[in-house]
Amino acid sequence: MVHIGKAAGQDGLDQRLADYRRHGTRLLAGHWGGRSIWQLVGSDAMLVAWRPLTEDDAGEAEQNLNDKFKELHGGALHFANL
Repeated sequence: MVHIGKAAGQDGLDQRLADYRRHGTRLLAGHWGGRSIWQLVGSDAMLVAWRPLTEDDAGEAEQNLNDKFKELHGGALHFANL
């Protein structure tokens, strides 16, 4: 399962992941990306990984990852990024 996104700084990443988890427990959260993820069987055991980038590079890196995914999967975005 893949979800591609960006967050600014350590506090930004911590907050984004906290929102993501909160959405999975059906609490109010400012992050809708998790709405699809939490419907998967085994979502409670998923792993999270990230790649630190400079703020200037983050937007371009996110776009490149999304473009590469679409290239590999017939032009479709992964369902967690719809």
